[in-house]
Amino acid sequence: MRFVRRLWPVLLVLVAVVLWVAAGVAADPNDPYWPNEWGPVLTRASDLWQYTTGSPSIVIAVVDTGYTAPHLNDMEHVIPGWDILGNDSNTTDTFGHGTWVSTIIGAQGNNGIGMAGYCWQCSIMPIKVASGREGTISGDIAAGIRYAVDHGARIVNVSLASNQFDESELGAVEYANDNGVLVVASAGNGGNTAPLYPAYYGTTQPGVLAVAGTDQNDQLYSWSTRGPWVQLSAPGEEEFLDPWIGPADAFGSSFGPPAVSGIAGLLMSLDPSLTMYQVAGALEATAVPVAGIGGGRVDAWAAAHYLGLVPATPPAPPPATQPTVVPPSPQVQVTTGFVRRSGVVPLALAPGRLEIQLTGPAAKDCTMSVRVDGQLVVDLAAERTVSTLATTIRKGGAYPVALRCSSMNRKAYEFTATAFFAN
Repeated sequence: MRFVRRLWPVLLVLVAVVLWVAAGVAADPNDPYWPNEWGPVLTRASDLWQYTTGSPSIVIAVVDTGYTAPHLNDMEHVIPGWDILGNDSNTTDTFGHGTWVSTIIGAQGNNGIGMAGYCWQCSIMPIKVASGREGTISGDIAAGIRYAVDHGARIVNVSLASNQFDESELGAVEYANDNGVLVVASAGNGGNTAPLYPAYYGTTQPGVLAVAGTDQNDQLYSWSTRGPWVQLSAPGEEEFLDPWIGPADAFGSSFGPPAVSGIAGLLMSLDPSLTMYQVAGALEATAVPVAGIGGGRVDAWAAAHYLGLVPATPPAPPPATQPTVVPPSPQVQVTTGFVRRSGVVPLALAPGRLEIQLTGPAAKDCTMSVRVDGQLVVDLAAERTVSTLATTIRKGGAYPVALRCSSMNRKAYEFTATAFFAN
């Protein structure tokens, strides 16, 4: 009888895994913007989708600017949250940042619209603690974390940061950890090693993960905060859904934490009994080393294998119906300079994807625009010190990118263009 009792849980686990595999995604999702999403592929989150795309029972709270359903609504599991600012249940996002973060975590994949988030079926709980780029105060973040813990969140994503220690905020993350809730926070956009909070609380709280922003080569973006106190990194560029313009992408340290939160949600969906410490420990132990931080880039499959949830290597993908054509890689061009009221950065481009980052003091004061196929494409000021412009070039030629600034002060900038450049 003892033997039967010991075997029964194992049989349950095996049956569950078989069901997950049967219900999973064995090929690339059919979402139209999936080809632009390198983050889930690099982190191997997309490999885990063969086993689970998440569970609604895993609640991920997004402590941010709230949530507004995009006109291309690709979210199926947004649950009621709370507005800390207004002390009511109206979590409408009038800025966009919280919606961006939420869709990176939980946009429904393989439904033929929009994009694919990291944890498609996880429940997203929006908690509004800020209303715009001016940010928020630590006390409101603390209240948001506590609300999330008290209302069933397993993971709390904080893509906000300040440079000041706050006793109430520390108390909130301690409260979260004491109740088994994982806190995933942005390391920041400082481009230096200065501590930012609540991410820095991870130096004393093992259930707080500080996340930096890295590129497709596992190198830190120049704007990313770094240092030995940063445990993890994740893609610092992500596709997301904006409430008003639909699919877009941007760079910034805000977009690393939702990747980690979504991956943590996948792990907890595979085994809901996992503790916060087990998940955090697995993510840190299996990360791919990154120069400049204390840990490395998150690896979803390796973390799941470390926890005994999947085999050592992902199952082979289904055979391709057509030969795979490997496209050429884009190049990177970096231009630095100074601008006052306005400036122009000329680009000679070939057809393909164009992505531009504007960083430095000018990013706080200036906008970017470029005219493509007769239409004006403007930047997305996703972060306080990082602006992003992304579009597709269909016809090669000269493309002057205009900078327009609100003040006459002399401002330094770094202009990084990733594109196919004309010879």
